[in-house]
Amino acid sequence: MQQIDAYRAEGLLVIPNFFKKVEIEQLKTCADKLQLTASTIAKKQTGKVMYLGTEFVLDKLEDKVQIHRIVWAGAAQPKLLELARQKKLLSPVSQLLESSEACHLINQLHYKLPHDEVSFDWHQDVKNRRTFDPNWQDLNKTGSFVQVIIAIDSMTSANGGIFYVPKSHLNGDLFLEQITDTAKLQAVAKLDNAIALQLNPGDVIFMDPYLIHGSKANISDKPRRIFINGFAYPGANKKPYPGTGSAQLISLKANND
Repeated sequence: MQQIDAYRAEGLLVIPNFFKKVEIEQLKTCADKLQLTASTIAKKQTGKVMYLGTEFVLDKLEDKVQIHRIVWAGAAQPKLLELARQKKLLSPVSQLLESSEACHLINQLHYKLPHDEVSFDWHQDVKNRRTFDPNWQDLNKTGSFVQVIIAIDSMTSANGGIFYVPKSHLNGDLFLEQITDTAKLQAVAKLDNAIALQLNPGDVIFMDPYLIHGSKANISDKPRRIFINGFAYPGANKKPYPGTGSAQLISLKANND
Protein backbone atom coordinates (compact mmCIF):
# COMPACT_ATOMS: atom_id res chain seq x y z
CA MET A 1 0.00 0.00 0.00
CA GLN A 2 2.88 2.36 0.74
CA GLN A 3 4.27 1.89 -2.78
CA ILE A 4 0.85 2.51 -4.32
CA ASP A 5 0.50 5.71 -2.30
CA ALA A 6 3.95 6.80 -3.48
CA TYR A 7 2.95 6.14 -7.10
CA ARG A 8 -0.23 8.17 -6.73
CA ALA A 9 1.62 11.06 -5.09
CA GLU A 10 4.74 11.20 -7.29
CA GLY A 11 3.42 9.95 -10.63
CA LEU A 12 5.85 7.07 -10.80
CA LEU A 13 7.33 4.27 -8.77
CA VAL A 14 10.88 2.98 -9.20
CA ILE A 15 11.65 -0.53 -7.94
CA PRO A 16 15.36 -1.47 -8.04
CA ASN A 17 16.51 -4.97 -9.04
CA PHE A 18 13.00 -5.98 -10.10
CA PHE A 19 14.31 -8.26 -12.82
CA LYS A 20 16.99 -10.86 -12.18
CA LYS A 21 20.33 -10.91 -13.98
CA VAL A 22 19.30 -13.95 -16.04
CA GLU A 23 16.15 -12.14 -17.17
CA ILE A 24 18.14 -9.08 -18.19
CA GLU A 25 20.47 -11.30 -20.20
CA GLN A 26 17.41 -12.70 -21.97
CA LEU A 27 16.23 -9.17 -22.68
CA LYS A 28 19.64 -8.22 -24.03
CA THR A 29 19.65 -11.25 -26.33
CA CYS A 30 16.24 -10.32 -27.74
CA ALA A 31 17.25 -6.67 -28.11
CA ASP A 32 20.47 -7.63 -29.90
CA LYS A 33 18.60 -9.90 -32.34
CA LEU A 34 16.01 -7.25 -33.15
CA GLN A 35 18.70 -4.60 -33.55
CA LEU A 36 20.38 -6.82 -36.13
CA THR A 37 17.04 -7.31 -37.88
CA ALA A 38 16.47 -3.54 -37.87
CA SER A 39 19.87 -2.94 -39.45
CA THR A 40 19.12 -5.48 -42.17
CA ILE A 41 15.72 -3.94 -42.91
CA ALA A 42 17.14 -0.41 -42.99
CA LYS A 43 19.49 -1.35 -45.83
CA LYS A 44 16.44 -1.51 -48.09
CA GLN A 45 13.72 0.45 -46.35
CA THR A 46 13.12 2.97 -43.56
CA GLY A 47 9.98 4.39 -41.99
CA LYS A 48 7.41 2.03 -40.49
CA VAL A 49 8.09 -1.52 -41.61
CA MET A 50 6.08 -4.56 -40.51
CA TYR A 51 8.15 -7.74 -40.24
CA LEU A 52 7.31 -11.00 -38.45
CA GLY A 53 4.30 -9.33 -36.86
CA THR A 54 6.44 -6.56 -35.36
CA GLU A 55 6.59 -2.93 -36.52
CA PHE A 56 10.06 -1.43 -36.89
CA VAL A 57 10.17 2.38 -36.93
CA LEU A 58 13.50 3.23 -38.56
CA ASP A 59 15.48 6.08 -40.04
CA LYS A 60 19.07 6.79 -41.04
CA LEU A 61 21.55 9.38 -39.86
CA GLU A 62 24.42 9.28 -42.33
CA ASP A 63 25.82 5.77 -41.84
CA LYS A 64 23.91 5.09 -38.60
CA VAL A 65 20.57 3.33 -38.32
CA GLN A 66 18.15 5.16 -36.04
CA ILE A 67 15.79 2.78 -34.27
CA HIS A 68 13.03 5.03 -32.98
CA ARG A 69 11.10 2.09 -31.58
CA ILE A 70 10.27 -1.55 -32.21
CA VAL A 71 6.53 -1.97 -31.72
CA TRP A 72 4.99 -5.17 -30.36
CA ALA A 73 8.44 -6.70 -30.22
CA GLY A 74 7.06 -9.86 -28.65
CA ALA A 75 5.65 -11.02 -31.98
CA ALA A 76 9.15 -11.39 -33.43
CA GLN A 77 10.69 -12.39 -30.09
CA PRO A 78 8.04 -14.26 -28.01
CA LYS A 79 10.34 -14.32 -24.98
CA LEU A 80 9.58 -10.63 -24.56
CA LEU A 81 5.89 -11.35 -24.06
CA GLU A 82 6.72 -14.09 -21.59
CA LEU A 83 8.90 -11.74 -19.55
CA ALA A 84 6.27 -8.98 -19.64
CA ARG A 85 3.43 -11.19 -18.45
CA GLN A 86 5.01 -12.60 -15.33
CA LYS A 87 3.03 -12.63 -12.10
CA LYS A 88 5.52 -10.29 -10.40
CA LEU A 89 4.92 -7.59 -13.02
CA LEU A 90 1.20 -8.04 -13.60
CA SER A 91 0.38 -8.02 -9.90
CA PRO A 92 1.34 -4.35 -9.34
CA VAL A 93 -0.27 -3.42 -12.67
CA SER A 94 -3.52 -4.97 -11.41
CA GLN A 95 -3.30 -2.96 -8.21
CA LEU A 96 -2.52 0.32 -9.95
CA LEU A 97 -5.27 -0.10 -12.54
CA GLU A 98 -7.64 -1.45 -9.87
CA SER A 99 -8.68 -4.16 -12.31
CA SER A 100 -8.33 -7.92 -12.73
CA GLU A 101 -7.97 -7.48 -16.51
CA ALA A 102 -6.06 -5.17 -18.83
CA CYS A 103 -5.59 -4.51 -22.50
CA HIS A 104 -1.92 -5.17 -23.23
CA LEU A 105 -1.28 -2.32 -25.69
CA ILE A 106 2.45 -1.73 -25.62
CA ASN A 107 5.32 -4.21 -25.87
CA GLN A 108 8.19 -2.14 -27.25
CA LEU A 109 11.92 -1.77 -27.31
CA HIS A 110 13.40 1.73 -27.38
CA TYR A 111 17.02 2.15 -28.40
CA LYS A 112 19.36 5.06 -27.73
CA LEU A 113 22.56 3.93 -29.42
CA PRO A 114 25.73 6.04 -29.07
CA HIS A 115 25.43 9.31 -31.00
CA ASP A 116 22.37 8.19 -33.00
CA GLU A 117 20.58 11.46 -32.04
CA VAL A 118 17.32 9.72 -31.13
CA SER A 119 15.41 11.75 -28.53
CA PHE A 120 11.87 12.15 -27.19
CA ASP A 121 10.36 15.58 -26.56
CA TRP A 122 8.58 16.47 -23.33
CA HIS A 123 5.25 14.68 -23.33
CA GLN A 124 2.58 12.84 -21.38
CA ASP A 125 1.82 9.28 -22.47
CA VAL A 126 -1.89 10.07 -22.58
CA LYS A 127 -1.09 12.05 -25.72
CA ASN A 128 -0.07 8.83 -27.48
CA ARG A 129 -3.26 7.11 -26.34
CA ARG A 130 -5.69 9.78 -27.60
CA THR A 131 -3.66 10.52 -30.76
CA PHE A 132 -3.75 6.90 -31.87
CA ASP A 133 -7.31 6.32 -30.66
CA PRO A 134 -9.55 9.45 -30.80
CA ASN A 135 -12.14 7.53 -28.77
CA TRP A 136 -9.75 6.84 -25.89
CA GLN A 137 -11.44 7.28 -22.49
CA ASP A 138 -10.07 7.53 -18.98
CA LEU A 139 -12.64 5.18 -17.49
CA ASN A 140 -11.17 4.61 -14.04
CA LYS A 141 -10.39 8.33 -13.55
CA THR A 142 -6.77 7.62 -12.57
CA GLY A 143 -5.41 7.55 -16.13
CA SER A 144 -6.69 4.11 -17.21
CA PHE A 145 -3.15 3.23 -18.27
CA VAL A 146 0.05 2.12 -16.58
CA GLN A 147 3.38 2.20 -18.39
CA VAL A 148 6.11 -0.15 -17.21
CA ILE A 149 9.70 0.67 -18.19
CA ILE A 150 12.44 -1.91 -17.66
CA ALA A 151 16.07 -0.79 -17.87
CA ILE A 152 18.14 -3.16 -20.01
CA ASP A 153 21.28 -1.06 -19.68
CA SER A 154 22.38 1.47 -17.09
CA MET A 155 20.51 4.73 -17.60
CA THR A 156 22.22 8.08 -17.03
CA SER A 157 21.65 11.66 -18.13
CA ALA A 158 24.54 11.26 -20.58
CA ASN A 159 23.28 8.20 -22.46
CA GLY A 160 19.76 9.47 -23.13
CA GLY A 161 18.15 8.76 -19.77
CA ILE A 162 14.66 9.84 -18.83
CA PHE A 163 13.91 13.16 -17.12
CA TYR A 164 10.56 13.70 -15.42
CA VAL A 165 8.66 16.44 -13.61
CA PRO A 166 7.60 15.16 -10.17
CA LYS A 167 3.87 15.33 -9.39
CA SER A 168 3.09 16.78 -12.84
CA HIS A 169 0.48 14.05 -13.34
CA LEU A 170 -1.71 15.83 -10.79
CA ASN A 171 -2.49 18.52 -13.39
CA GLY A 172 -4.12 16.06 -15.80
CA ASP A 173 -3.82 16.24 -19.58
CA LEU A 174 -2.03 19.49 -20.48
CA PHE A 175 -1.97 18.91 -24.27
CA LEU A 176 1.71 19.84 -24.36
CA GLU A 177 2.00 19.05 -28.06
CA GLN A 178 -0.16 22.10 -28.79
CA ILE A 179 2.28 24.46 -27.07
CA THR A 180 4.77 25.75 -29.64
CA ASP A 181 6.36 28.54 -27.60
CA THR A 182 9.39 27.27 -25.66
CA ALA A 183 9.01 29.70 -22.78
CA LYS A 184 5.33 28.86 -22.37
CA LEU A 185 6.09 25.13 -22.41
CA GLN A 186 8.75 25.68 -19.76
CA ALA A 187 6.22 27.47 -17.56
CA VAL A 188 3.21 25.21 -18.11
CA ALA A 189 5.17 21.97 -17.68
CA LYS A 190 7.33 23.38 -14.86
CA LEU A 191 10.40 21.99 -16.58
CA ASP A 192 12.71 23.72 -14.10
CA ASN A 193 11.62 21.03 -11.63
CA ALA A 194 12.63 18.12 -13.89
CA ILE A 195 14.97 15.52 -12.45
CA ALA A 196 16.94 12.71 -14.06
CA LEU A 197 16.27 9.05 -13.45
CA GLN A 198 19.39 7.01 -12.76
CA LEU A 199 18.72 3.31 -13.31
CA ASN A 200 20.64 0.06 -13.28
CA PRO A 201 19.85 -2.95 -15.48
CA GLY A 202 16.80 -4.71 -14.06
CA ASP A 203 15.31 -1.64 -12.38
CA VAL A 204 11.67 -0.97 -13.25
CA ILE A 205 9.53 2.18 -13.43
CA PHE A 206 5.75 2.18 -13.14
CA MET A 207 4.57 5.46 -14.67
CA ASP A 208 1.30 7.40 -14.64
CA PRO A 209 0.07 8.39 -18.16
CA TYR A 210 -0.20 12.08 -17.18
CA LEU A 211 3.36 12.38 -15.89
CA ILE A 212 5.50 14.80 -17.93
CA HIS A 213 8.75 13.25 -19.10
CA GLY A 214 11.23 13.20 -21.97
CA SER A 215 14.76 12.21 -22.92
CA LYS A 216 17.67 13.71 -24.82
CA ALA A 217 20.02 12.07 -27.30
CA ASN A 218 22.70 9.62 -26.23
CA ILE A 219 25.99 11.53 -26.23
CA SER A 220 27.93 8.73 -24.54
CA ASP A 221 29.63 5.64 -25.92
CA LYS A 222 27.24 3.31 -24.07
CA PRO A 223 23.82 2.14 -25.32
CA ARG A 224 20.62 2.93 -23.44
CA ARG A 225 17.93 0.40 -24.20
CA ILE A 226 14.63 0.03 -22.41
CA PHE A 227 11.78 -2.46 -22.62
CA ILE A 228 8.37 -0.79 -22.35
CA ASN A 229 4.99 -2.40 -21.68
CA GLY A 230 1.72 -0.51 -21.43
CA PHE A 231 -1.50 -1.81 -19.92
CA ALA A 232 -4.89 -0.11 -20.36
CA TYR A 233 -7.99 -0.37 -18.21
CA PRO A 234 -10.59 -2.57 -20.00
CA GLY A 235 -12.62 -0.54 -22.49
CA ALA A 236 -10.44 2.58 -22.37
CA ASN A 237 -8.79 1.74 -25.70
CA LYS A 238 -11.00 1.05 -28.71
CA LYS A 239 -8.57 0.73 -31.60
CA PRO A 240 -6.20 -2.15 -32.47
CA TYR A 241 -2.51 -1.33 -32.23
CA PRO A 242 0.20 -2.43 -34.73
CA GLY A 243 1.60 -5.92 -34.28
CA THR A 244 0.33 -9.48 -34.35
CA GLY A 245 -1.40 -10.09 -31.02
CA SER A 246 -1.25 -6.50 -29.81
CA ALA A 247 -4.08 -4.96 -27.76
CA GLN A 248 -5.12 -8.29 -26.28
CA LEU A 249 -7.34 -8.29 -23.22
CA ILE A 250 -5.39 -10.35 -20.69
CA SER A 251 -6.24 -11.58 -17.24
CA LEU A 252 -4.20 -10.03 -14.47
CA LYS A 253 -5.91 -11.98 -11.70
CA ALA A 254 -5.13 -15.38 -13.19
CA ASN A 255 -1.44 -14.56 -13.06
CA ASN A 256 -1.71 -13.44 -9.45
CA ASP A 257 -3.34 -16.53 -7.91
